[in-house]
Amino acid sequence: MHESFQRLLEIAKELNQEEIARKIDELPQTLTNWKRRGISKAGALKISAAFDVSANWILTGKKQKEDSVVISLKALDSNSQLDIDELEVPHYKEVSIPFNISDFAKIKGKEKTKMRISNSTLVKYNVAIENAFAITATGDSMSPVINNNAVVYVDLGTTNIIDGKIYAISHGGLFEFKYLYRLPKGGVRIVSANKQEYPEVILTAEQVIEEEFSVIAYAFSVQNPLP
Repeated sequence: MHESFQRLLEIAKELNQEEIARKIDELPQTLTNWKRRGISKAGALKISAAFDVSANWILTGKKQKEDSVVISLKALDSNSQLDIDELEVPHYKEVSIPFNISDFAKIKGKEKTKMRISNSTLVKYNVAIENAFAITATGDSMSPVINNNAVVYVDLGTTNIIDGKIYAISHGGLFEFKYLYRLPKGGVRIVSANKQEYPEVILTAEQVIEEEFSVIAYAFSVQNPLP
């Protein structure tokens, strides 16, 4: 058995191979192949999103403790008790359409619930608590990395594009999560994880202005719902 597959079984605990396949939206035969040959990079990303572990640890076994991020997704109520390392951040279940950059300023303090996140996670990603928000994603354009109804944690203080990272964006009045890449002369490349149904979009600097494109926040963590 390949070592990467052994790590998958370790985090899957009591789930059998067929149940694991359903959880990460893969064919059972794919897992059989992984068992012999090792987990692919694309598979590691799916596992990372489904089990909230580091894709790098799945592939290499390195930095398990450093890379692993544990987030509790219980909505807080007035009687909830926070653990020592836990903080609470605003959680927005719905984002208005059309959307623009000023909307967050308007809805601050009007969130329906709060979510728990560990202080160590914020430190790891260098996120100031006042810039941390939780947003419920909709749609499948970023599946399997961000599935429908996933809770995505974002940093409003980071909007500079680092190629290949996921950001919350506003494009033509639509709020979306996308991979972003910088292009020469101020252009931007917008990429979905679900490339078959959502082709990539390339904007020139002029189109960035014309189509009202803006980066809202950096998405630093995600918790996908169980199937």
